[in-house]
Amino acid sequence: MVTFKLTRIDMTRLLYSLKGEGDLTPLQLLNLSVKSDKDHEYDELKIPSFFAKLERRKQKAEHGLSTNEIVELGNLCELTSLKSTAIQNWIKRDIKDMIGHPELGKKYSIDQVVILLIVRDLKSVFDFDAIRMILSALFNTITDRTDDIISPIRFYEAYAHVLDFIYHHTHFPLKETNLREMTEEQTDKLHEEFTELTKNQWNLIKGIISSTVFSVFTSHLQSTAQEMMFNTLKLKKD
Repeated sequence: MVTFKLTRIDMTRLLYSLKGEGDLTPLQLLNLSVKSDKDHEYDELKIPSFFAKLERRKQKAEHGLSTNEIVELGNLCELTSLKSTAIQNWIKRDIKDMIGHPELGKKYSIDQVVILLIVRDLKSVFDFDAIRMILSALFNTITDRTDDIISPIRFYEAYAHVLDFIYHHTHFPLKETNLREMTEEQTDKLHEEFTELTKNQWNLIKGIISSTVFSVFTSHLQSTAQEMMFNTLKLKKD
């Protein structure tokens, strides 16, 4: 069975839909993403059950998510692995002041969800002291969206585009120097989408985007190494 995974571009569209933006519902977007992937045939597509519940809601509004739903959502994305225990630890301890209390009743807003997804992408390289500095640099007061240099979802969307180009439109393996040049080149192309930023603000955003892209690839390489070692030791045991 081939497991269906969203690209981060797909995930960005899904996140906007969960915020109540766009013409398609979250479930419609998921089904559309599957149909557009012609490279694989899926024996089974496990869409989290909460998407069906959201589909039954008639009003077009932002959907809050519980921690378990955040995990289910995050694990739909390629190069991503989330666990409920990790999310709970981040929220209650590691980035408690960065994430704040649930903003939609007992559930977390999509901006809070995106911040958690960003944390996951940074975590393979950076410790939580560094991650808190990065989040503060991007979003200033975490609980106040009005003072963000860039919104969480726009930042996620920005590095999603860079990852999409590199991961899906280049030949591997790449040398580290080539990967760095390509990352910086693709990040520079995003500048026209952020003309409202000052030069210093853009340079800050640009550097963090590039670092986040490298962090995602690092996570992928670590997971591959672990899988290879597990399979090797399993062969020895058998």
